[in-house]
Amino acid sequence: MTTDFYDLLLSDSALAIVLLGLFWYLAGISRGVRGIATWGVAHLLYTLGAAMIDGTARELEQAGDPAVAARTAVLGGVLACGGLVALAWSLIQFIDQRPLKHWEYALLPLGVGMALTANVALGGIDAQGMAMSAVEVGVMGLMIFHLRKVRTAPGRVPARLMMGGCAILFLLYGRDLVDALGNRYAPNETWVHLDLSIWFLLNFCMLMLTSFRASESLRQSAMFDPLTGALNRRGLQTELRLRRRRSTVGALTGSSAGHGTAVIALDLDHFKDVNDRYGHEAGDQVLQHFSDVVRACVRKQDLFARIGGEEFLVVLPDTDLEAAQRIAERILAQVAAARPGSVHPQIVLTTSIGLSHSPARDADVDALTRLADEALYAAKRLGRDRIEIRTLP
Repeated sequence: MTTDFYDLLLSDSALAIVLLGLFWYLAGISRGVRGIATWGVAHLLYTLGAAMIDGTARELEQAGDPAVAARTAVLGGVLACGGLVALAWSLIQFIDQRPLKHWEYALLPLGVGMALTANVALGGIDAQGMAMSAVEVGVMGLMIFHLRKVRTAPGRVPARLMMGGCAILFLLYGRDLVDALGNRYAPNETWVHLDLSIWFLLNFCMLMLTSFRASESLRQSAMFDPLTGALNRRGLQTELRLRRRRSTVGALTGSSAGHGTAVIALDLDHFKDVNDRYGHEAGDQVLQHFSDVVRACVRKQDLFARIGGEEFLVVLPDTDLEAAQRIAERILAQVAAARPGSVHPQIVLTTSIGLSHSPARDADVDALTRLADEALYAAKRLGRDRIEIRTLP
């Protein structure tokens, strides 16, 4: 092994540390997006393990210390195989945004077990190279399988580039595995330059994908109320603008029809008493519970927003007055029937509702909101836990 080859492996390990910092930073601003930090940690472990097998262990062997070289190779094999499995975990979590399944967790002992088995059965540095190559082939195939699920912009292009890189690595590591089985395993400078270049591509594309997801997470946090998951004022206005734009396009193409527009203004009755008597933590839980109840009563196309402390708004597009009234009555009944027992068994919820409606498909939502607010205040004046209705011509 040349000094330049070993220095290249060491510089790759240093780059992996820098990449870990970048992925850790993106994970911190991505607000719960799975798999980002895992990629950085896993890539570092894999890089260190591969450098120990192909670099440090061989240097020690050439220096006349085969026992330490063998132990270094085993440790490198465990790190590399474990890191490879964690890379697959990271990609699965990132793309599917779900917890790992039981069989996916089982990949870790399987991968690490290959390194330990190779040491017991064959021993030596080449045995760890063979185990690492086998795990690399399996992980590349698994990554290609999951990357194909990314089909929409802007993630599609970097995902396809990653698939191409993984396919080349699959062939490269497959050839190394065949060579290792034939006792011909021997990393060289041409091989490592190609390998590191493709891994640079994979990390660059993964940074792109995570940056896209991070920006989407920031956009979502700017659009949604973090406590209840409902739209905030900005989110509501943004969604209304997007829908007006689509509605205009639909009208121009003659493909748009509707039954009118309705707005429901909601206010939790006596919510201040809940905060004063049971504390703000209980009040937050009540708001979350209330939001879940309302969300279950409205339709997928309806917009549900929190516009104040205990004040909420539902915008119902393409809805006639009768349908809007049925939804309002369902909310009133479900809120009254709800018992947030996990908060406090004695809390009873009711809500006052103001409903406004216009038969116009492109009705002014701001005007309907003001009318719904007037109806809401009327409902509160008339005793709460009731619905008041106002209409626009």
